[in-house]
Amino acid sequence: MEVAATEKEVEEWWRRWPDANVGIVTGQVSGIVVLDVDPRSGGGPALGALEERWGALPATLEVQTGGNGRHLWFSSDEELPSAVLAAGLELKAERCIIIAPPSVHATGHRYVWVPARSPDELTPAPVPGWLKLIAHGEAGADPHEPPHEQPARTAHERAEFAEAWARAGIDLRSGDRYYLCPFHDDHHPSLHIDCERCRWYCFGCRRGGGIARLQRLIGDPLQPSSRARLRRHVGASGPVSMPGWKEVAVRGESFHQDELLALAGERPYGGVELDAVAELIPRSSGVVVLIDDTEVGTLSREHAQLLAPVIQEALKDHGAATCRAVVRGGWDRGGGDVGMFGVVLFLP
Repeated sequence: MEVAATEKEVEEWWRRWPDANVGIVTGQVSGIVVLDVDPRSGGGPALGALEERWGALPATLEVQTGGNGRHLWFSSDEELPSAVLAAGLELKAERCIIIAPPSVHATGHRYVWVPARSPDELTPAPVPGWLKLIAHGEAGADPHEPPHEQPARTAHERAEFAEAWARAGIDLRSGDRYYLCPFHDDHHPSLHIDCERCRWYCFGCRRGGGIARLQRLIGDPLQPSSRARLRRHVGASGPVSMPGWKEVAVRGESFHQDELLALAGERPYGGVELDAVAELIPRSSGVVVLIDDTEVGTLSREHAQLLAPVIQEALKDHGAATCRAVVRGGWDRGGGDVGMFGVVLFLP
C-alpha cells in the first residue's frame, strides 16, 4: 500500500514549486475514489444509462474539470480497482491520480468546485455499492456487455506514441507515470504520460497534448489535417437486403477501434461520417456486425431477438442480411483526448 505524504513534505513541495498543479493519488492512500465523466466521449449518456439501471448517485463533492468534464468524488476505505466503465466514463481508484482545483488544464481553464458541491459544503459520499460491483467485474455497465471498455486509442496509435517518446529519449512503461521532461531542464519528474490514452502534460514547462503535439516538438514531419469532418463511403456499396431508417447502435465497438480506424484511414479534427453497408451474421454468441468483411461489433441481445425474423428472411431470399450503416466519431483535436469510433445501423 502506498504511504501518504506528511504535512512537512507537502509544505516543502509548495515552497519548491509554488505554481504547481495539485494531484491527488486515489485509492486507499487518500480514501478517495473519483468517477471521471468525459462528455466529449459519451460519458454523460453512459452515466445516465447506469443511473437508470442502478439508481441515482448520491450528492457528493464535484469538480468541473479544465476540459469541461466532471469529477465526482467519493470516499472509500477499501482497496478498489480502477476501471473504465464505458466510453467516457472511468472510475479512478488504486494506482491512479486526479487533478484537483485550482489546477490549470492544458486548455488554460482551471479545475473548479461545482457550487454547493465543494468541501466547504459537503463531505464525499461513500462510493455506491453498484460502482464497486462494476469495478470488480461482478456486474457489467450493460447486462449483455463486458464490464470494461477499452481505451479510445488503438494498439497502432499506442505503438506510434511509444516510438515517438523513444525518439525523445523516454522509454515508456505501462500505465500513468511521471518522467523527467526532455523539453526543459527538469530535475524532478514533472512530465505525466498516459501511455494508454496517448496523452501527456508537463507541470514544469506547461506543454502537453497528444501524439501530434509530441511529434511537432521532436521534429517529426506531420501530414496536413483538415478541421472539417471526413465524409465518404467505405467498403461495399449498392442495394441492401434489409432497407430501413430505424437507427440501431452497434454494441462492443470499443473493442474494435483498430479495425474502425483502419476503415477511416485517419483521425481528422472533426471526426468522421462514413457511409457503408453492414452485414449481419447470426452466430451462437449473438449477431455479429461486419463492414468490409471486418467485424466491428454486435447487436444487443434485445435487437438480435427483435430482428431475428427479418434477418432470417433476408438470408433466405438474398443469401445475406445487409443494411446501411454509418461510422461516426473518431475525432482528434490535438489536445490528447480523442473520440471513440461508433457504428449506427439503419434497419427495418
